[in-house]
Amino acid sequence: MVTKLISKRLATRCANLALLSALLLIAQTSTAEYQLLDRVVAIAEDDVVLASQVRNDMRQLKRTLAARGTELPPDKIIYEQVLERAIIDSLQLQRAYRSGLRISDQDLNDAMQRVAEQNRLTLPQFREALEQSGQSYLEAREQMRKEMLIRRVQQRGVMRGMNIADSEVENFLQSSEGQALLEPEFQLDHILLPLPEGATKQQRQRAESTMQNLAKLAADKLFAELASELEAAGARHAPLGWRRKADIPSLFGETVSGLQKGEVSEVVQSDSGLHLVKLIDQRGGIEGTLRETKVRHILITPNEIRDEQQARELAQEVAAKLAAGEDFAALARQYSDDPGSALRGGDLGWNAPGKMVPAFESVMDIMALEEVSPPFESPFGWHILQVIDRRETDFTRERAKERARLIIAEGKFEDELNNWLQKLRDESFVEIK
Repeated sequence: MVTKLISKRLATRCANLALLSALLLIAQTSTAEYQLLDRVVAIAEDDVVLASQVRNDMRQLKRTLAARGTELPPDKIIYEQVLERAIIDSLQLQRAYRSGLRISDQDLNDAMQRVAEQNRLTLPQFREALEQSGQSYLEAREQMRKEMLIRRVQQRGVMRGMNIADSEVENFLQSSEGQALLEPEFQLDHILLPLPEGATKQQRQRAESTMQNLAKLAADKLFAELASELEAAGARHAPLGWRRKADIPSLFGETVSGLQKGEVSEVVQSDSGLHLVKLIDQRGGIEGTLRETKVRHILITPNEIRDEQQARELAQEVAAKLAAGEDFAALARQYSDDPGSALRGGDLGWNAPGKMVPAFESVMDIMALEEVSPPFESPFGWHILQVIDRRETDFTRERAKERARLIIAEGKFEDELNNWLQKLRDESFVEIK
């Protein structure tokens, strides 16, 4: 039976390939010969890769490498790499489509808007610039849709299969990088206006007035940008760089703790003169009280037998049952596709900010206690959630663990992605012509 199914599948592919090949031939009007316009260079599951696609991608890659001043490898190497990338992209897109993943027009519009802004252009200007360079805006938009789909299917495939042990988190927190999470660092700029030994009261007052004027000038500038003003005032620029709190001179310790990013301190006096400190940046450090939310949810995911529209409709049906008074936990056990919470009636436990994906967290944060949300979409599918409780918690250590877990996941992602892509490639039907 299995052999028959495989034979039938291959026969179907061959028939489709023969049809496609026929369509890619055009008859010469003056002779009985045929001219080959394009050809299939690879079959990837239910899709094909055309020679024209590979040629176009090769040209684009060569232009990119040349613009970077990179020496071009032989065409054979470029061809093999581009062909393999086309195969992998095709397999990922097919996996995304079979899983019911879609990119909405709004998400796509937002992505194109961000690209335009990164190039300091409005969207109409970006479109015009593309067309002036010989590129089609619609083709660029469709390419963006494909790239977003690929990123989404990668996120779903890799993150779902990634396990990070508690011991990994603890080991990370004991490392120097982990310690930096718990202890903040401050990037400090500093100027000193020396005072003569035995300075009079009037000299001190004039010096303090000078420093206050410099503080006003530094409100939206770095001290380094005030070189002429500092020289005229007789002040010295002496940046402190990145410092942990314990490494900050005690003279400035309390002053720095009260500064916001970009803010200049009040004038600080010492035996050596008058000082101003500016907080340029801050990194690391996790402390304080945070609001945790206890929440439960029902997840309906698109899959190979349920497309995006059917998943949304099922989520709406479940929402209607909840509105009619049916039990949330019972419906979660019956319908939810989240294996980690379904058996617990959808219970996700207590969650700190940043633990959930933004699409989920933004809805969770605005829901009142016991309120049931309407169905909404995240990269994982369609959710219905209910906030059970909220509490304020000293979350220094737990927040550090969550942040550490994210950093570890980011560090593992590339390796895990390569493994996932290799598995996808190995499990798929691929034939290079």
